[in-house]
Amino acid sequence: MASAAMKLGAWPFLMCLSWAAKLRGTSEPLCSGNQFPLDAAGKYHAAGLARGEDLLNAKDLADFQEGLKAVADWAVPVAWHLSVTVNSSLKEAVKFGFAGRGGFLMITVPAEAAGIEVSATGRVAAGASDASFQYRDGPQVLNGDVIFKNFCLRPLKCGEKEFCGEGWTAKPPTTLGNSRLECCEAITCKDAAEVGGCNGTAWTKRPNFDQLKGYTRDQCCQPRLCDGSLCGPGFKAKNATGLQGSTTEECCEPAFCHEMKCPSETEYILVTHEADGKPRRGNTEEECCKEARCTDLDCGKSANLEWRNKTTPSGLGSTFAECCDKNFCADFKCSPSSQWKPKALPKLQQGGSNQACCQALSCKDYTCQDPKKMVPKLPDGRPSLALGSTDSECCELKFCKDYTCSDATKCSKKPLMEEGSPRRGFDDETCCEEIFCENSIDCERADGSKWRSKAPKVLLGLQGSTVQQCCDANFCADYNCSTDAQGTGHGTKWYKKADTNQYRYQGSTDADCCLPKYCATYETKLPLTKWKRRRAVGLLGSTDAECYEERRCVEEVNCHALGAANATDEHRLGSTREECCL
Repeated sequence: MASAAMKLGAWPFLMCLSWAAKLRGTSEPLCSGNQFPLDAAGKYHAAGLARGEDLLNAKDLADFQEGLKAVADWAVPVAWHLSVTVNSSLKEAVKFGFAGRGGFLMITVPAEAAGIEVSATGRVAAGASDASFQYRDGPQVLNGDVIFKNFCLRPLKCGEKEFCGEGWTAKPPTTLGNSRLECCEAITCKDAAEVGGCNGTAWTKRPNFDQLKGYTRDQCCQPRLCDGSLCGPGFKAKNATGLQGSTTEECCEPAFCHEMKCPSETEYILVTHEADGKPRRGNTEEECCKEARCTDLDCGKSANLEWRNKTTPSGLGSTFAECCDKNFCADFKCSPSSQWKPKALPKLQQGGSNQACCQALSCKDYTCQDPKKMVPKLPDGRPSLALGSTDSECCELKFCKDYTCSDATKCSKKPLMEEGSPRRGFDDETCCEEIFCENSIDCERADGSKWRSKAPKVLLGLQGSTVQQCCDANFCADYNCSTDAQGTGHGTKWYKKADTNQYRYQGSTDADCCLPKYCATYETKLPLTKWKRRRAVGLLGSTDAECYEERRCVEEVNCHALGAANATDEHRLGSTREECCL
């Protein structure tokens, strides 16, 4: 191609250039509607570009911009699509894209890409005169090559994707766009099937209905709210707010007797239900009220028997005060006396029952005389509701679940259930069973390595369940820390804890008896260019061998990168050019 700067063989010279070269290809365009102004199938090289430099050289860039000027659709902010096949010799991903407003149609070239197609979709942010495809992000200068070919640059059209959902109609598929607002038009209320012209008794059209945009009744119609004036005799407005409608069926409901009041609440009875239990219809006195007669009232049903029937009841009424005689507590005897006692009441206090005239003697306030007995509680834990003031009325044997064995280390609770019921009792004999050392504890596992089992003869019949009762102690004074081969108390990784007059350390492991020496606190006198600290977290040690490792030239220094030759001795120690390179 005439605008290409060089052939592929001129690689050393390419490294010195700040612009990219391209080579013509012979393949046909790879996408429909491609507006790439240059040879889309040609190869374009990015070797040696610095960040911000154009992929195209000056002449090709001028041709590219001139070509775009002829494309009317290249305009801000029209949506375009870019795709291109890339090959990269770089060890890291880099970015290319058009300059303008922070960059647009940005593509990422993967590290060591081999014939990969990358693409981007975005909106034009610079006119044709300023269009420039640049190296945008990565190393300051590319130390390898990125080859672009099969460029596809085209505007996006509405027919390529579905944007219009419910309430919208699609514009022609050739329309430029990449969004609902560009590719769709809102439906008007008059054309929306769901709206149905706001027909029916519950809706009416909103103003400007024919021009209004919308596709639901809420968007296009106004609700017709119920008016109580619609309801005629025998009906009332439904007891709800915001009801929609314009008919009796929608807005009204029958009136019932339970919703009205009789002339006197005590001399008349409001009849709210028919004999068959159905609600009684009506809204007048004749339909809903009947006389209340004293002969129909049972005074013996009064609360606390405060009233009694008159010898000859007569007249209208439905209350005890209208139709009955009074009972007085002064004439009443509390019974049984172990559960009730008279209250201190005024002489004319009404009543004819224990509840009205007497004070209850509650078991919850009683203390059982037998210490092994208790006042029971209800299943939900509340105090007993029973009445009484004697053990026989109020008390029962306590439960073993509430008893504490005299020594929890030597006795354990028997099963709390016995033959399907809670075990009752309140002493060791009834509620507890003995614990023996030989069955209760494994000294070697009970507390790390701090204890050991007693001799079998000693354990025979010995009660207990703790290491103190059942085991012999292991003391650190008899233990040598790991790496303390001489028994001096100091090893290379541990040093022994020191007993005091008041405390003796127990155990038979490093963790129990020793304190660690961490490599982090050890400093070597060896040269740090040839030795480095081991990286393990919490590493133990206090010697060079434990805490440091060799630094080998073959692992530490790339002499070729420093312009020198590598030493041939693979065991050579060092981490600098002076130590490692020839």
